[in-house]
Amino acid sequence: MICLEDLHEKRHEMEGGTDRDAESILPQGHIVDARHQTAQYRIEEDMELAGLSSYVRGGQAEGAYVSETIARVHDQWQQKKQEEKQKQRIRQQKLEQERMRKERQKRKQEQRKRARRARIRRAKQKQKRDEKNRRLAIEEKCGRVIGTESERILQRIVEAEAGGEDLEGRALVANVILNRVLGKQFPSTIKEVVFAHSGSRYQFSPVSNGSYYSVHVSNGTKKAVRRALQGQDTSQGALYFMERALADSGNASWFDRCLTKVKRHGCHEFYK
Repeated sequence: MICLEDLHEKRHEMEGGTDRDAESILPQGHIVDARHQTAQYRIEEDMELAGLSSYVRGGQAEGAYVSETIARVHDQWQQKKQEEKQKQRIRQQKLEQERMRKERQKRKQEQRKRARRARIRRAKQKQKRDEKNRRLAIEEKCGRVIGTESERILQRIVEAEAGGEDLEGRALVANVILNRVLGKQFPSTIKEVVFAHSGSRYQFSPVSNGSYYSVHVSNGTKKAVRRALQGQDTSQGALYFMERALADSGNASWFDRCLTKVKRHGCHEFYK
């Protein structure tokens, strides 16, 4: 049994701002959060509404009802606390999921970068092997070319045919001649390929019109020819080239009908 006077005294102390322990009047086993202490000492109003005014006026309150009221407040508080914990767990789960998503995305990006670097590395290794094999093939077929008359002949025909092109365009023309040297249906030396003819008609127009003999070989052409002799090749096996704007209609028609176009660079089209 709890005395009503004790309840009033505790209520006045709480409302007056005193910091005494309110748990001293609670039944054993009930612990209420400090935020609900004021509600504990307003049981009198609850009892009035519940029709227990006789107990209030008599100065005595039933302990069971007090315990139920306090338990109800405590349950509400516990429920709210559980809801807050659940919300906190949900927030933590979302944060963890976002962290894991970012980590997976980062791992995928790293994997793609490693794969791209590996592809580039393999491509460079293959390019080096191809260049070495081509250089060895040229040396095997023609002997040492760099610094010889064969290199100078190659420089002059490249200057005459593609002197206005960039380095790659000039190297492509040089590689067409080298592809012929390495092929079976053409002569086996650079000089023989450049000066090949059928009657008075030469394979390369600068030889026919004499511009081959009057050109001044630029440093860019020398550099492009040196690259070609060292095995750098992007010609895709081309054996022919033409500048369509300057070619007569008969030759252009033959290129289109009888050959396969492999690429175009600058003003030249390359075939095989």
